[in-house]
Amino acid sequence: MKKVLVTAAVRQELSGLEKLLEASELLPGERGCYLRGTLLGIEVLLGLTGIGAGRAGEKVGRFLDTEHPELLLATGFGGGLTGTVSSGDIILAQKVVEASRGDQEPRELETDETLLEALGAVSIPSATVCRGSLLTVEDVVCSARQKRALGSRYGAEGVDMESYAILREALKRGVPCIAGRAVLDEAGFDLPRGLDSIPDSDGRLDAMKLAALVLRRPWSIPGLFALRSRSLRASTSLAAFVKAAVLARKDSSHDA
Repeated sequence: MKKVLVTAAVRQELSGLEKLLEASELLPGERGCYLRGTLLGIEVLLGLTGIGAGRAGEKVGRFLDTEHPELLLATGFGGGLTGTVSSGDIILAQKVVEASRGDQEPRELETDETLLEALGAVSIPSATVCRGSLLTVEDVVCSARQKRALGSRYGAEGVDMESYAILREALKRGVPCIAGRAVLDEAGFDLPRGLDSIPDSDGRLDAMKLAALVLRRPWSIPGLFALRSRSLRASTSLAAFVKAAVLARKDSSHDA
């Protein structure tokens, strides 16, 4: 294995991983991956999809057609839907479910069993890596009540807004892909509303939009402070997970 692509919606999610990469370099342009480096002797590319399935599918398709990686790790933060996962835990997707929309029934994509077997035994310090299902939805799920209802309806452990589209694009091109999401907000935690308005179209945090959110919703400040520690924990877990996953995949490739 020579090249791995790691994606996330916003750069904050990959901040821990950026620190682990050796010989890293920022890449020019706004349409491709933004950072290249090495990890355990493997070339690693980082790409931002932005928030939402439509944008993510388009960008990941472009990344894959340009870079031709041998493995795609669809990472980022997600919300917990059950009491079995805590902030900082990694949900390794056995399958990804697209939530129903209007008359459209839920759709599922399963992770390749060989890839799941290779990465399913990875462990990281201070957090749990658990196999489970990820649910992809159209809108940010903020309330604890909403999260528990979705977990009960779909039988999923975690929720995000991009994984189904990313896995779909990888499957179209025959690129091995697995989704691994770090839990930012556990099932019982109410997210401050308006978080999805802060990143810009390229998945970078916009300070002006953050300030505007605080001005519009000053009562959200305590929740934003609570998210700060969770964000650090989740980004640290993601970095450790990616490192362990690259090592596990590297070892399984050698065994083959």
